[in-house]
Amino acid sequence: MKARCTLRVQNGIWSAHHLSSALGTVEVTARSREEALHKMQSELQYRIELCPCSGVSGDTVVLDVRDEAT
Repeated sequence: MKARCTLRVQNGIWSAHHLSSALGTVEVTARSREEALHKMQSELQYRIELCPCSGVSGDTVVLDVRDEAT
């Protein structure tokens, strides 16, 4: 499953944001780009695997990253 997320950095803090009807709203922050993407992927994967409300099952999350200019 592809999940679009927006990535931005402000004052040295990276944030990733995802919004969809299937997985809801997710926002994570981290000190590095890689950590922010890892946290986002992990949270979305958790929602697919353990949350019956997502309506999605068995898929692996692949992030579709959009970098946002600050």
